[in-house]
Amino acid sequence: MPVLDSHDVDVESRRALVTAAEELAAGGLLGDSVLADPAARLPEPLAERLADVLRPPAPGVGHRVVRGLFAGFTDPGPTPLHWRETDRERCAALDIALVLVAARFGRVFGWTDQQDGRIVHNIVPSPGCEAMQIGSSSTTELAWHTEDAFHPDRADLLLLVCVRNPDGIGSRLSTVSSAGLDERDIRHLLRPEVAILPDDSYEDGTAAAREPVGMATLWEREGSLGLRYDPSYSRLLTDDEEFRDAYGRLGRALEAGSFGVPLAPGDLVVIDNDAAVHGRTAFRPRYDGTDRWLKRILVRSPRQRPARESLEHGYGQRQVDAHGGRPALRV
Repeated sequence: MPVLDSHDVDVESRRALVTAAEELAAGGLLGDSVLADPAARLPEPLAERLADVLRPPAPGVGHRVVRGLFAGFTDPGPTPLHWRETDRERCAALDIALVLVAARFGRVFGWTDQQDGRIVHNIVPSPGCEAMQIGSSSTTELAWHTEDAFHPDRADLLLLVCVRNPDGIGSRLSTVSSAGLDERDIRHLLRPEVAILPDDSYEDGTAAAREPVGMATLWEREGSLGLRYDPSYSRLLTDDEEFRDAYGRLGRALEAGSFGVPLAPGDLVVIDNDAAVHGRTAFRPRYDGTDRWLKRILVRSPRQRPARESLEHGYGQRQVDAHGGRPALRV
């Protein structure tokens, strides 16, 4: 059973984070706009106190949990029925704090065709999405996936913050290091034989019309393997039975090596998107303002990926740079 990489935050640090974020929110900033202000950052004394916990997950572990970091913020109101219904002004201080913390890890970004290009994503169960393979689903299990696996410039770190979770629905994680694949399976899965499409949270209907691009499921990182996996939105590009068997064994091994991450309000989980896949068990939503609510941030750090990925078109999906830069377009 993998060891949960969990760290607690002291009350003084929580209060300092709330104070810093509320001051910026009082000036009219929102989480989506705060990094456009070059002066917006964590106060240096606070950044120093949090330095030991605001680090990427250790190699091979794939995650890091920071307990209670955001627990000092006021209630942001009822869980919305859809991410568009989120009261961004009421959430401003919490969102700002999340973005400032995320910026300690690297470049924070969003996608123009996902949640209207917002930087802070709200993950809530929504009517009509119950059985879909997206974050707003509920009554179906959210299958293993690499976040935005379809894109060569996908996040390498994914930050999730728990706002509300009265039913104790944690996230599920599994890592490529725990899969225990043999050398022959690894050799097959290094081949670019899988096409991965954008998931249904992207409001762009043109992806399926683009020429499919073969992607490798595994790649060699320094001292470990990288993983790129989203079978719900994938198509295998080969009839090679050995490859298909290896791909199937990977899925079973990820399930066998999986573990749950309990999430309480205020907790942060940082996921290494190149080493771990994540998912969620099924649950029955109430749609009464008390349902599970997470916030999500995408981060790109200075990490190298296979050179072959630079040739991919990314299905034309553009990034929104939270730091004020221009969107990066893949054509």
